Order: sequence, then C-alpha cells, then structure tokens
Amino acid sequence: MKKLGNRFRRGSVLVFVLAMIVLLSVLCLRLMEETVQELRHVSQFYRRDDLRMHAYSALDVAAGVLAEFKTFDGGALKPGGGWEDPLAWTELSPLEENVRWSISIFDESGKLPLFSTHPKVMKEIFAIMHKGDDGLVDEDDGEPYYDALMDWQDSDDEERDEGAEDDYYEDLNPPYFAPGRNIQSFEELRMVRGFGHDEDDPEEGGLFFDRLGHETQHMRNFRATFSLYNEKSVNFWSASGFLKKYLAGDDDDLYESLISGNAYSQDVLRPTNPLVPTTPTSTVFRVEISVDKGKANFQLHAVLGPHDSLPGKVKKPGKTKPGSPLNRKLQYPFRILSLRENENLID
Repeated sequence: MKKLGNRFRRGSVLVFVLAMIVLLSVLCLRLMEETVQELRHVSQFYRRDDLRMHAYSALDVAAGVLAEFKTFDGGALKPGGGWEDPLAWTELSPLEENVRWSISIFDESGKLPLFSTHPKVMKEIFAIMHKGDDGLVDEDDGEPYYDALMDWQDSDDEERDEGAEDDYYEDLNPPYFAPGRNIQSFEELRMVRGFGHDEDDPEEGGLFFDRLGHETQHMRNFRATFSLYNEKSVNFWSASGFLKKYLAGDDDDLYESLISGNAYSQDVLRPTNPLVPTTPTSTVFRVEISVDKGKANFQLHAVLGPHDSLPGKVKKPGKTKPGSPLNRKLQYPFRILSLRENENLID
C-alpha cells in the first residue's frame, strides 16, 4: 500500500509538471504572437514614413501635369481635358518595386467662395434647402441660417435679427462661445444654431445634421457647392448638379446645357446671374494621393491654387502674403493652400 501511495504521488507531480509545461508553452506562444504583431505594427509606421518620398513625388507629378495642360490651354485650364488623371497621361510608376500609388485631382473652383459669396445668393440657397420640394422658395426662409452663420464668424457681439451670439450658446449644454472668425471646416457647422441639433426641440435635427448627428443631403449639397479655398469665379462646368440647378434658375435650356455640355464647345449657354461671377476654366485644385507598399499606406491631401491665392481659410480677400524666397526660386507652378498627411482635415 505504501509503494502504491508513493507511485500515486509521483504520478500527480508528473501530471502537475506536464500541465505547467503546457501552460507555459501556451503563454510563450501567445507572447511570441503579440511580439510579432507589435513588430508588424511598428514596421508599418516605419514603411509609411518611408513612403512619404513617393507621395510628394506624386504631388509634383500632379502639379507638373496641371502646368503642362495649362500651357496647352493657353494659360487657362478647362475641365475634361485629361488632366484629371495625371498617371494615365504621364505613364509614370514608382521607382521602387511593390509600391503602388494613385493620384486624383478634383476641380475646387467649381464651387462658390464661402467667404465672399453675395448675401442674397447664400440666403436663396439656404431657402432652397429649407423649403425642399415643397412649393415656392422665399428668400426670407434662408435668413435665419445666414444670420446665424454671420454671427458665428463676426467679431462683434451684436446679434442679427434672426442670428445668435454668445448669449444663446452659453445657455446650451455644454456651453460654448462663437469663435468670431471664419469657420475652419464644414464640420464646425454642427455647432451653429439652426444647422445641427436643437436642444429646444430634441426630436428634430438641423438643416445639415439630423437629431442623431448624421449629415443630411443638404449638408452634402453644401459641401459640393461652397469652397473654403476658391476665392474667385465659379467654374460652371465643374459645378455640382445642385449648383448648376441654382445657376440655371427657371431656364431649362441653360440647365440642360450645363449638364450635358462640353467645356471645349463653342456653343455654350453661360449663366448670367450678376451676383455669381462665373468662368469656363479651372483655377483651384484638390489633389488626393495614396501610396501603398504591403500593408503600409501613406496619404497626402493638398489644395493647389494660383500664386495670387491666399493660403488656408481666407479672412480678408485680396491681401496676399508673398511666397518665400525659396519658393520664388523654385518657381513652383502653383501655390499650396493646404497640405495634410494621413488625414483629411482640409475641410
């Protein structure tokens, strides 16, 4: 019996040791997996930074193609000429194997300048969005949105007839203040009275954001209609369907011409709204670049404009800062109005 007990104890110890070995093996395997994942994660960021060179090379390709087409068009770029796909035009590829890149160019000048559009035009557009398809549009319906936006941006405390200043925003939960400067992004509009959630009517949303905070179709139309960077005329060929409809008004023939026409055609019906200066050419461009190698990705977003453009969100149109001596020496064909890496915070 004594020998049997000793054998039982030795067997129990052996089982315990084996169990500990299995447990330690599982833990070591798990630790190795975590280490490998961490190394992969770190290496992705290293490779992503290494892809920066390719991204900025692609930006130079885009700027070079735009400058070349500008020369072909006699100094004025027109949409639909082929510059929208610079890689197809140049047939260039990255120097390094296993690197893939893409370049997309969009015409930012097909939008109204947000900070200098005539008040009547903005009120009418807000009224169209407010009214929707329900009957005739009254400019007065857009007044509350226009006044609230102007009060948000101006530096004084004088409240417009249907606007809102700090007294209104201080009573919200949480309270905040009107910044007294031009908006920095369209996302900021959810903070402005009338555009986002209204505490006084929690079941209803605003013009641009519903009660759950999601963007409405009006917000999407507003993004496609107004620009934080274009300061001058609107390229009616590149305008959104919503803006073309507004520019055409009740003229169905003009609307059909804008929708189906060609920028290089001589038979052009041009919008004649005296409050909206228009042009058939492109001047401001949004460039989106993506570079991939394996699982690593680097993104570059830029807005390019003419040299007399103001960089960033303009406050006083017409006052342009001179470029740096290095930029003047390089003679870069465009002025970079905004530049973001690995994020889209341009608007």
